Amino acid sequence: MAQIAIYEDIYSSEALCIYVHIILKNLRKYKTGYFGNEDNLKLCVRNVLLNKVIESGSSVNLSNSKLSKVYGITHVIITDCKTHSCVKNGIVTINTSIYIDSLQSEDFYNLKVNSAPVILCGVSQEVQQLCNYFKFNKSTLLNRPLGVLLHGPPGCGKTYLGQYLSQLCDGALIKIDGSDLFHPEYGSGALALKKLFNGAIVLSNEGPVVIFFDELDAICPRYENASLGNKQITAALITEMDYLHEKNIAQIFVVGATNTISSVNTALRRPGRFDKEVLINVPTKEQRTTILEELTVSLNMTKDNGAEAVSLSEIALWTAGYVISDLKTLCDEALTHAFDTNFNQAINTVIKRSDFLHALHKVIPTLRKNIGSVVDLQPVDWEDIGGLEEVKTEIRQSLEWPLLYPNALKRMDVTATKGILLYGPPGCCKTTLVRAAATSCHVTFLSLNGAQIYSPYVGESERLLSETFQKARALSPCILFFDEIESLIGKRSSGSGQSRVQERILATLLNEMDGIGASLDQKMDASIVHNHGDDEPTNKSQIINESSRIIVIGATNRPDMLDGAILRPGRLDKLIYVPPPNELSRRAILQIQTSCIPNNGLDLLELSKKTEFFSGADLKNLCKEAGLICLRLGLWQENKAIVTQEHFLKALDIVKPSLSEQILKQYCKEM
Repeated sequence: MAQIAIYEDIYSSEALCIYVHIILKNLRKYKTGYFGNEDNLKLCVRNVLLNKVIESGSSVNLSNSKLSKVYGITHVIITDCKTHSCVKNGIVTINTSIYIDSLQSEDFYNLKVNSAPVILCGVSQEVQQLCNYFKFNKSTLLNRPLGVLLHGPPGCGKTYLGQYLSQLCDGALIKIDGSDLFHPEYGSGALALKKLFNGAIVLSNEGPVVIFFDELDAICPRYENASLGNKQITAALITEMDYLHEKNIAQIFVVGATNTISSVNTALRRPGRFDKEVLINVPTKEQRTTILEELTVSLNMTKDNGAEAVSLSEIALWTAGYVISDLKTLCDEALTHAFDTNFNQAINTVIKRSDFLHALHKVIPTLRKNIGSVVDLQPVDWEDIGGLEEVKTEIRQSLEWPLLYPNALKRMDVTATKGILLYGPPGCCKTTLVRAAATSCHVTFLSLNGAQIYSPYVGESERLLSETFQKARALSPCILFFDEIESLIGKRSSGSGQSRVQERILATLLNEMDGIGASLDQKMDASIVHNHGDDEPTNKSQIINESSRIIVIGATNRPDMLDGAILRPGRLDKLIYVPPPNELSRRAILQIQTSCIPNNGLDLLELSKKTEFFSGADLKNLCKEAGLICLRLGLWQENKAIVTQEHFLKALDIVKPSLSEQILKQYCKEM
């Protein structure tokens, strides 16, 4: 409500009647006859506003005036003003009729006013239903107390939503965090909580009250992780919530917010306490577009059709895994960069596409922070990989087709591949193939190996693996890549303690891949919307399949060491052999590797014939060695040095192939 100054010397017509909303210092005193009756209260209001020009929507703040102490009125809000003319302002005289719309205590009013206006956008259907419940039930909001637990990754808008719910129902917001409850005195936290609930019960007589617990998992953790103070506060909260239900105290809404719902005390998640659990997940592409539209509504952006035109749908595609706070930071960083690059024209700064590209490299999404497994993926094009055309086709068919041709696969009743195993000799670019697939699909790429998973603490490895899958679901669509997977999950046996650790990790991995390791409310909405026919590929800037889709890819040099359970249908059921490059592929690899090397024309056909049993890594090493030989022979002329065929032939005497016919035959026998 805007507070508008009221002047006595402005000419205006006489106000015939005004409707007011009165804020009292102590509402209970009025109800017990402090003012005598309503007529006395109207007289007090007339004395306050006499000879003042007022208008509809204005607010008179009396909290620091002597009149507040005399009359006990802190604010008078003008809801409507009627005059002889059509204008909505007039002078209050002794003949002006005063009508009281409603009364409210100062405490309730301050809890409403201190909550900044919130605009909610880009939310899931479940969150929208919760908002609609409040929006359309303001008068009879609750016929019983209700508790809701909001959970989701950091920065996704849980606190924002709690504030928004209180505004939807036109209620008071009581926000509680750990600092409000944790005190050094024994039992002080439980007493403070009881006092807050008693105050909320009193305020509920005036309207809806939302009690919001931020970081509930820190206030009421599971008993095994709780301190004595936590246990006392948890017990007090349970008692107070049970009391609300026992006495059926309506219009009190208890909201909790947590990043890790599994860390919240299970006693609070029972019926009658936090009845409803609402997941606020990472926004989908469509939701990110909506959020960006709201965040950039006041920004001046390039909208022509040039190279610097800003496309919010394109930015939404780039920002998979970004939550609301990340998108806001992204827009702020783009604006800052635009100011820095156009300092002389700061007033008329226009945000360009390049500003957002700069911001994307600066802003790290919240979900990617403190995760060792998330790789800063350097773009790799399919053209950067020489040869292996059949392997590329198989990988693209398994990864890209479900995203680019969803209708075609659905019509043929073809389900998307859940897992792929790339096996073959070392150095044949299995990892590079996966990186190229992630680049072409515009998806998050997570990479794990045994060193990142294994821990000396019992159960820690399984926990890290489960958390990685949870992060992958939040960042979906996502490629989860296990390099040297045989070191992580070998065959089950009754061997050493190391084997038992691998068995536990294998069991956890199988559960996660089967969908057992995560409850349904922890997964993103699996509904898929398709807008394109199956005769045309979906444009990459319009990929909309952002369900809880995780492609698990394993790479191994030793497929014989893998447990058979991981290769069953529904797991790593797509087996792709990545062979060493043949003569044609070796020539293509050498052409790519030598494209950046100064040379006087190399006979790549001869080199490809002389490099039998060379892997892709061997060929790269060969080019490196040829360059070093060139520098050794003419180091004093390094700016003029040119690699020749002779340098490569000398390098062939040094670099030997890492593969052999015997090794390749072994792969044919194993799979």
